[in-house]
Amino acid sequence: MTDLHLIITPPEPGDWHGRLDVLEALEAAGWVGDAEMPLDIVRHPSGAVWAVTNECDDSAMDCPNGAVIEFPSDVPSVVIIAACLAATHPTQ
Repeated sequence: MTDLHLIITPPEPGDWHGRLDVLEALEAAGWVGDAEMPLDIVRHPSGAVWAVTNECDDSAMDCPNGAVIEFPSDVPSVVIIAACLAATHPTQ
């Protein structure tokens, strides 16, 4: 397994990026945009799915084990990215 190194540049104050930073980081880690909603839903080969759930930037991840984790809009992007990566790369 190769190490994954992500550089997440926080937006400038007043800039709005939605959850595009999460989407781009997950795509860099091998997740693939949904055919019909590539800017809102990404899927991992393990079966995990992360999606923006509303226009307020709330999001959620369906984990490979069936658990669902909801992320309110005030959750930092880095926390969401870390949770998604952890769910798809379990330790052994």
